Amino acid sequence: MNRRKILLLIMAGIVVFCWYVAQFDGAPQPVDPLLVAPLPEAPAWQSQPTLLQHINEPATIYIVTGMPGPDGLFDALRLEVKSGARSSARIKFGPNTAFTPFDSAETVGIPAIEFRGLKHRRPTPYLFKFPGPGGPGFDFVDSATGVVHIVAGTGNSKRTLLTVTLINSSSIPEMRSLLWSDRSRRLAAVLWRESGLWTLYLFSLIPAQT
Repeated sequence: MNRRKILLLIMAGIVVFCWYVAQFDGAPQPVDPLLVAPLPEAPAWQSQPTLLQHINEPATIYIVTGMPGPDGLFDALRLEVKSGARSSARIKFGPNTAFTPFDSAETVGIPAIEFRGLKHRRPTPYLFKFPGPGGPGFDFVDSATGVVHIVAGTGNSKRTLLTVTLINSSSIPEMRSLLWSDRSRRLAAVLWRESGLWTLYLFSLIPAQT
């Protein structure tokens, strides 16, 4: 086998290795957001924060990250959408209170995910499998390579709020759980883990006047 063939085989091996092994989830690329707010109060190791609105404060979001205190109140971050101004608050939310939680896109479909690219079943090695006979082997997982578009609206009014580039990623199902909208459908929210903390991306759901 001559050197040229060996080089081609090596290059083919690298391509195959990258295709099946390399993984990449790009940073979110927002399009005309109302606000991008890193949340140092919510480290990435915690579950995603709870987003709420007070019924009399449509331009303000309350963000809760912890458990209630002995008095039943939650420590919350009060975030003004227009200015990004922050302040601390202690609130009580739930049935029969003035606070309403944001609705999950998994339930109401707003905002939505559109994927443009290639999906395939990628073999993934494992050392042990439980339950099962154990020992190393391969499993097949759903994998996506392309660009995720998080969109709002339908037909001619549809617009992209945020994009994420993926290579061999299995994160699309989790991505859907990070999408929210307020009860009045005026705001869309995307929560994202980055730089060791959660970041909140806010977008208007009200179509621009033409």
